Amino acid sequence: MRSIGAIGEVQTTSAAEHLKTVFDRFENSPEPCYRHSGGDLRFSDLYVRVLELLRHFVVAGVPADTPLPVLIWGHKDHRYLIAYWACLLSGRALVPVEPETPLERIKQIAATSNACVILIADAADRGGMVESLSHSLPVIRIGDGGPEVAPQSRPDTLLRTEAIRDDDVAYIMFSSGTLGQPKGIQVTYANLVDFIRWLDVLLPEAASFLAVSGNIRYCFDVSLFEIWTAWLHRLPITALDHADFANSTTYIQRLAQDRVSLWVSTPSIVRLFLRNRRFNAATLPDCKTFLFCGEPLTKVIVRELFERFPGCRIVNTYGPTECTVAVTSVDIADSHLEAEHELPIGYARAGTRLEHPANIEGQEPGGEILIRGRSVGRGYMGLPEKQKSAFPEDQLYRTGDWGWQADDGLWYFKGRIDREVKIQGLRIDLDDVEAHIRNKAGVEDAVVGVFMLDGQPRALQAFVVGPQTAGDLRKLADLLAEELPHYLVPKFWHAGFETKLNNNSKLDRQAVLADTTVSAVRYVHAQQADR
Repeated sequence: MRSIGAIGEVQTTSAAEHLKTVFDRFENSPEPCYRHSGGDLRFSDLYVRVLELLRHFVVAGVPADTPLPVLIWGHKDHRYLIAYWACLLSGRALVPVEPETPLERIKQIAATSNACVILIADAADRGGMVESLSHSLPVIRIGDGGPEVAPQSRPDTLLRTEAIRDDDVAYIMFSSGTLGQPKGIQVTYANLVDFIRWLDVLLPEAASFLAVSGNIRYCFDVSLFEIWTAWLHRLPITALDHADFANSTTYIQRLAQDRVSLWVSTPSIVRLFLRNRRFNAATLPDCKTFLFCGEPLTKVIVRELFERFPGCRIVNTYGPTECTVAVTSVDIADSHLEAEHELPIGYARAGTRLEHPANIEGQEPGGEILIRGRSVGRGYMGLPEKQKSAFPEDQLYRTGDWGWQADDGLWYFKGRIDREVKIQGLRIDLDDVEAHIRNKAGVEDAVVGVFMLDGQPRALQAFVVGPQTAGDLRKLADLLAEELPHYLVPKFWHAGFETKLNNNSKLDRQAVLADTTVSAVRYVHAQQADR
């Protein structure tokens, strides 16, 4: 094969063999692979330690004939990379689990996925969790060593990728919710390789990168942008432990020292770093490409990045976990900032097609986004009704997202189709209101919810990131009142509250809506109906 990610070449190997080709390049590579405050790792060491773990699988009796999924318990530790590759190369679907996940939730995930073992990819046993887990599943601590392994366990006997089929499951991502049965999303080896091959088209400048950010938690598939860009080009990842978010200066110093060229994150993460004046091109001269996924990217963030990093490239992407990380992309330009509507989410990647039902005359443009093609994963584990509804055909996924396509082919994301509420008999799309607020000058993000009184929905309330005073909120409300019917203009406005991130590195919307008392700035809008 000429290049691991070249598009258009004839596929002569399986997806698993494709991945093994990437891994084989690590064997004699002394370059740094992973940089973390808890210790670094070289590519050659990664190669050796993956083989050690595969040997440990043999001694520990981890099933080989019918490989079962494996839970990986850990956060930003180099042991995760070792566990990841050991699973991929042995045909065992990997299931990432964050250390703060409640024990009962982990048990649910283990039962749903039919996991055979849990790999401890973390240096610490937080709150005795490892001991508790050992009562439910066999536990292997990565880095603890293991019993002597027979000398015949050579790499060629351990790396039996020819037995792995393209439609076997490579990884399973579980939804981050805490109620009900966990939703396990299965992605195959073929899906994963299709994504990897897209990366060379998406990031042609990657050959000149010096290092990659490590912002995203591994339980969130946006992290695949970071780890696979690094692995394809043998670049180091500068990992950020999420406990260190408050200390952005230290991480910025590490980014500068490691000469990080690619920044990957949700808009919520970069918003936190933009609060630090050191987050600019003078401090980070090598950081020239910014890639976003997971949340709507706002014009305020883009303008700030263009100002602080002149000439930088900003790539906006969109995609559900069910369709292998992302399915669209677009380079954001000044013309997008000047347009009256929100920023686009891009054009569909090769091998994938987006569509929506035909519009009925008189209705607003767009509809539910449907995704077809090679990016569409296998679907949900043990949820036949959800599976039938969301995956009505092979390689077809109903997203539940509302979107529309412009005449130039660009796609736009409007919101979830299931965020419609009824207040005093009027149907209101919360995402539509959020989009209008988010598009206003000075607004970094917005969350719109329902104000309840005596158990009944009575009005809308808006939580806005960016405005600093009650006067700012009043201006926003007045601007919205000029564009929208009075019942779509929130009555209660909040600002100055603490923004928290959930496990997927997105703005924790539920936390914002749950406590209105934490807002330092409030404004009550006198609506027409109140006068």
